[in-house]
Amino acid sequence: MNAWTAGMAGSMVLALAMGPEPQSNRKVELESADCSRHNVMFGDDQVAYAVQHATAPAGGVLDVKPDSNGGVKIEKGSGREYSITACIGAGAESRDEAQRAADAVRLSVEGGRVRITNAPTSRSWSVQLIIEAPEGAQINAETSNGPIGISGVSGTFSARASNGPIALDDVSGRVTARASNGPISVKGSSGEFDVQTDNGPITVSLMGTQWDGRLEAQARNGPLHVRIPADYRSGVEVTSSRHSPWNCRVEACRGASGFSEGDRSVRIGPDPVNVRISTVNGPVTIDDAAVKR
Repeated sequence: MNAWTAGMAGSMVLALAMGPEPQSNRKVELESADCSRHNVMFGDDQVAYAVQHATAPAGGVLDVKPDSNGGVKIEKGSGREYSITACIGAGAESRDEAQRAADAVRLSVEGGRVRITNAPTSRSWSVQLIIEAPEGAQINAETSNGPIGISGVSGTFSARASNGPIALDDVSGRVTARASNGPISVKGSSGEFDVQTDNGPITVSLMGTQWDGRLEAQARNGPLHVRIPADYRSGVEVTSSRHSPWNCRVEACRGASGFSEGDRSVRIGPDPVNVRISTVNGPVTIDDAAVKR
């Protein structure tokens, strides 16, 4: 596992680039809807936290765009509307000053637009927006220097991240994902997926025995890592640039059609081809999904 893909493992831990301090001093864990695991560090500053909640009616598109220090987590909710939680952290020389800065940040939800207002002028703050979504959700999420995680939900989703990762785990429906200078990971078995990275890797973990729908993923200037079960019944096509190095560690590659040193492509499984994954100027690794590496 390389440095990019390791950053997508588990609960998706992100080091936010918010100044000259080492990134390891500012770890953000984006998980719990009650903000219990929202822990941040800003160098030697004192840190304080605040939490805000809001709701939005379902039926229209929810447009979620935190400030440049924010991330978005979308997960399955239990109600018929969107439940929105803002986990806010701020740093300052004193704890009281940090608390005032955190308390001043506002979660704004107006006409389906989810935004953060009244943010501190310093860069020693962050906000993680957690969206609990109903079935059939329609959400557009965009971040800068922050992660987007979507898990266990169905609906229509657009995810765009600049300098941050995107993780799609057990998502069904229609998904468009674009990452610039960041990785994308896909884990699941269904949906209409259009995935693309620029200067970042793509990891695809195929689950079950087939892909119900269509998955197309392309990495530009980034590696591919594909995990495929041994008994997979959907057609999978993996392609790369001519000079990309390959490491195919599944039995299916030995009898796969279309593999050549010229176009660097491999076809695994029967017709129709439901999964197409490609890279331009990146290496390719194909693993058995059952093997832990």
